[in-house]
Amino acid sequence: MALTKEMATGEVEFHGVLIVGGGICGLATALALHIKGIDSLVLEKAESLRATGAGISLKANGWRALEQFKVSEELRELAVPLTGMDMKSIRSDKVIKVPYRSECRCVKRSDLVETLARHLPGGSIRFGCQVEEISLDPVTRYPIVSTSNGSTIRAKVLIGCDGANSVVAKFLGLKPVRFLHLWAARGLTTFPEGHSFRNKFLNLVGKGMTFRLVPIDDKTIYFSAIQSRLPKGCANSREPALIRQVALQAMQGYPEDILDVVRSCEIESVSLAQICYRAPWNMLLQPFQEGTVTVAGDAMHAMGPFIGQGGSASLEDALVIARCLAETAIGVGDDRKPARSVQEVLRSYVNQRRWRILRLCVQAFLNGQLIVASSKLKKVLLRAVVKVLFKGSATSQWHDEYDCGSL
Repeated sequence: MALTKEMATGEVEFHGVLIVGGGICGLATALALHIKGIDSLVLEKAESLRATGAGISLKANGWRALEQFKVSEELRELAVPLTGMDMKSIRSDKVIKVPYRSECRCVKRSDLVETLARHLPGGSIRFGCQVEEISLDPVTRYPIVSTSNGSTIRAKVLIGCDGANSVVAKFLGLKPVRFLHLWAARGLTTFPEGHSFRNKFLNLVGKGMTFRLVPIDDKTIYFSAIQSRLPKGCANSREPALIRQVALQAMQGYPEDILDVVRSCEIESVSLAQICYRAPWNMLLQPFQEGTVTVAGDAMHAMGPFIGQGGSASLEDALVIARCLAETAIGVGDDRKPARSVQEVLRSYVNQRRWRILRLCVQAFLNGQLIVASSKLKKVLLRAVVKVLFKGSATSQWHDEYDCGSL
């Protein structure tokens, strides 16, 4: 992992690849690099593995990436396959049924991050390590990272997988994420005797709220209550009991079995976050790379939960960046063909990902605007744009069929 390490007064270290952020994307990137024979160090600001958000839907493209990471079978045992989506208004009996053409499962975020971490070599993750500053060496142009504990870490490659409020994205000059007037309360509910919901994604629309329910297995439900209005002072709440109470107050008219899911939730799993996104029009020109510094996951393409592709796209990022770096001297020996430069392969990584994430972000943006639009005319126009651009409806599954290739 470490090429050189100086634990003197200045605590200077040197690593081949440094990854900022120990969430899904950061751990997946580290694992993909490990499989390709490349050591890395993951810096995580939390004191332990983090899994905020309770559950995450992974589509067929995400499972293809997990197969390359050799963890797919473990995770499939923990989540049932979903057969489709049922969408309806609580004020109507009409149900729109959307069958899934390919694999889709919802997994606990904790299961996913723990599985990825378990397959990494010991010492690959450094917890309680907050990145404070990033600079470039004036001679080598390699990145230099200063951390909250006063240490300095130099690396050949720096990959920011540190989420929507990424410090690496800020260093690269990416425009800040934008926020929708929507908040998502998320949680898990376990029924010891089993639940009665079918293995389908259920989307219920009420006044001021969209409620999403997804079975993880025969006993566990993941839910997300997306609200457009919150009581004063609740928008930044970190109190799970208050978050649950506010969600229940907004769920007037919802069926009793749905309310029971929220009432019976595992209170420690409940979280609230305002939905943010990177503006799709910025994707064309955003500087996703400077020298040997780049970003992946939400740091690159935060898109909100509107097409269920945030997690799967992050796994794609991890696969592509590891594959590209394996073409450099970091990943190959002298007995192979001459290595490409790190800057060259990172440029290739960005070019490969830019158009893919642009399409994802455009559709997610349009779907999000459909939720917040108050004008019927605007909704009609948005649906027309989606139909023209994506040859279908807002539930089009073209993105699930994407294959980013082998590792």
